[in-house]
Amino acid sequence: MKSYNFTPHTADVRLEVKADNLEELLKVSLEGMNQLIKKDFCNNASNFDLKHSLEIGSLDTSALLIDFLSEVLTYSQVNKAVYCKVNFKKLEKNSLECTIMGKKVESFDEDIKAVTYHEAEVKKEDDILKSTIIFDI
Repeated sequence: MKSYNFTPHTADVRLEVKADNLEELLKVSLEGMNQLIKKDFCNNASNFDLKHSLEIGSLDTSALLIDFLSEVLTYSQVNKAVYCKVNFKKLEKNSLECTIMGKKVESFDEDIKAVTYHEAEVKKEDDILKSTIIFDI
């Protein structure tokens, strides 16, 4: 079970995510962020022409989630692309190694300035991982 939904927030966008495990949580969070960047783009994307390797070490799982999304967002902005797919080579509670794959776009639907640590806390409730992510737009 993985899901995401957007909820109202004063000046930013709040994304609430749920998943059965950490890998799914990272993937569904990326999916939600991509919906902001370019709505439904990843639903039809194939033949990814961009590929980057990421290695991230963080203080804890909550920081890892935000650091991962921030890295992907940086690549998106630098390359004017949406990174739809991720393959994890190593994934632990405070570190990861992965490859992200994406495709260039002509424009973004929403310009995300930053992925913030505000309200970010990965919690486990009833065997489900949950977190809230605030995007500064």
